[in-house]
Amino acid sequence: MMLPDGKTFGSMSAPLTEVLPFTEAFYAIVRVRTDNGEGFVLSDKGRAVAAWWRDGTKELRGEFALARLLAEASLPCNLSRYGDEEYALALERCRDAGYLTGWESPDREEAAPASTYSEPAAPAPAEPAVPELTEESLQLIHSQPGVVAVSAFYEGFAVQSVGATDFERIAAISEDLLRAGLKIASDMDMGGLEEIILETPGGKLIIAPFGDLSLCVLTAANANLGLVRVALRSIRWRG
Repeated sequence: MMLPDGKTFGSMSAPLTEVLPFTEAFYAIVRVRTDNGEGFVLSDKGRAVAAWWRDGTKELRGEFALARLLAEASLPCNLSRYGDEEYALALERCRDAGYLTGWESPDREEAAPASTYSEPAAPAPAEPAVPELTEESLQLIHSQPGVVAVSAFYEGFAVQSVGATDFERIAAISEDLLRAGLKIASDMDMGGLEEIILETPGGKLIIAPFGDLSLCVLTAANANLGLVRVALRSIRWRG
């Protein structure tokens, strides 16, 4: 998909979390090209509102592409600045292509200047409180280094799983841990529970609520939990 070129103002190699702050004062596109693939992130003053990544025949869009790019320790990036009309065009094309990440400001249609590229405002369709849990979502988590298995469970029963393990046993144990964590968080007035992390010499377990379901991720002892948590957040972006 063709996006406006913009005005190039720099290039750098760094993690995406360090690149985006350089775009906080304006609209921009961060283009990435490596030996393995290419992609981009559309920035609304430092917020990654759209992303795309292609690696060979595999294409990722939106939250999945952003999670993939965030997982890289360093990326070669070219940064280009957008004017108001260029950004409006880029945002429209990214929306049409399904590249939005869920970070788009809800008042962006009103705040963006009028241009020939803008369509008449229309009521936004109601979105579910939690995104649909798909096979692709679970595969994204399972593809992170060190992840052994991923399972979505309800009331101690596995309902959707990827990997190789005793899912019924893991789901039952995870349900017990989840209930204990919820009680502890409530008793200590710590607010809602986001994640439970159990680390042992033999491996790690992450449990996270996902709407009516819960997710459990079983990893090897040397797994990078930061990458796994980025993938988890990416599929819960709209939650």
